[in-house]
Amino acid sequence: MKKQILWLALLFLGVSFEAAVAQTTPAHALTNITIHHADGSIDESATLVWRDGVIEAAGSNVNIPFDAFEIDGGDSLHVYPGFIDGFSVWGSPDLPTDLKPVDDPGNPPYDRAGIQPDRRPSVVLQSDKNFETGMKAGFTTAALVPKGYMLPGQVEVFYLSDDLESVELLHEQLAQSGSFEEAPGGWTRGVYPSTLMGVMAKFRQLMFDAEALQQHIKYYSQNPEMPAPDRDPVIESLFPLLNKEVPLYFEVDQKEHIERLLKLKDEFGFDVVIVSGKEAYAKADELKDRNIPVLASIDFTDMPDWYKKQKEAEDSDEEAEEEEVSEEEQAYRDKQMEAWKAEVTNIRKLMDAGVSVGYASAGLELKDLADKLEILLNEGSVSEEEAVQLMTQNTAEILGLGDRLGSLEKGKNASFSVFSKPFSEEKAKVLHSISNGTIHEFNGE
Repeated sequence: MKKQILWLALLFLGVSFEAAVAQTTPAHALTNITIHHADGSIDESATLVWRDGVIEAAGSNVNIPFDAFEIDGGDSLHVYPGFIDGFSVWGSPDLPTDLKPVDDPGNPPYDRAGIQPDRRPSVVLQSDKNFETGMKAGFTTAALVPKGYMLPGQVEVFYLSDDLESVELLHEQLAQSGSFEEAPGGWTRGVYPSTLMGVMAKFRQLMFDAEALQQHIKYYSQNPEMPAPDRDPVIESLFPLLNKEVPLYFEVDQKEHIERLLKLKDEFGFDVVIVSGKEAYAKADELKDRNIPVLASIDFTDMPDWYKKQKEAEDSDEEAEEEEVSEEEQAYRDKQMEAWKAEVTNIRKLMDAGVSVGYASAGLELKDLADKLEILLNEGSVSEEEAVQLMTQNTAEILGLGDRLGSLEKGKNASFSVFSKPFSEEKAKVLHSISNGTIHEFNGE
């Protein structure tokens, strides 16, 4: 009876029957907040409304639905689109450490060789404190991949939660993942492929095997009098990559290794996304021409000690202690600084070249995130607005999810973070994390 009265009231106000049905689920509204949009624009004294995991309105002069549960931010809260980790191993089972010798190290089992392209994060996902820690850092979504070696498994995207049971699969089998990581074991327990050239040769062989098996399956379906193919779930999991239905997310850093990856791409024709890419700046023009995106790491090497001391003295307004440096030492420092600066300005150079750049933790521990972001902003020539775009809209578009994630606008998914102050400021805390419309409260803990 109450629903009928509500529908009649809405219809009297000019709302359609379908809209009236949708309106029976209460909305939420955050008011008097500062919204930091992915494009760098800011709305002050703004309002954000969402219902059923979808944003209904975001900005100034927003009409709040009559049924909304309203939360007043008191002009002190800062809201950002949920950060997106484009490639992470959160929730992955640890790799075995008790490796034993195998009877035929030249032809080991797939898993022992690091060949597990059939593994899916949604199947092997485990509880991980990084889910909650990531949300407290502003992340609401992550593309996850199992830990592994040359072909560790598939990439799948999840809405985050501090409870494993509430972690939601957003996109299954988004991509295949890979690297030039050799099979584990070393000299005493090592197996093939145990060298870079061996990994490349094995990858090629796997692709040829996939092509042959796919053709055999096709011919057998048309000619049942043929011998039946030996089905192989590991090889068959490579069919989508072979058929160019999914891209290969490849974790690679060195310039020479990126060149080797591009040769494999040219040979088999699949799409590729570079993950980490610490020396991708050296191939920036080619990556732009080939339309190859980079999910970049900010896991920079440590700042040179002598430079760190200089910076600390500058920040404290103290006069730096005079230091006598030999000509040889100065030459070494110049080369060291040149290499470190090239690393921390990698993202800037890629962006300037027109390469599509997003964010991936790619092994970075969350406890180090704030320090690495500070280096990116202060030494990497990346602005705070660009960093937000990098970790939101850019990453969403590279993942192929830009139509639903990455920005705060009507019709987009309600995934965002509520900070106590601008996210890059010292002691900024996430008070509330909204992931797929669900509110998680942290109260700045």
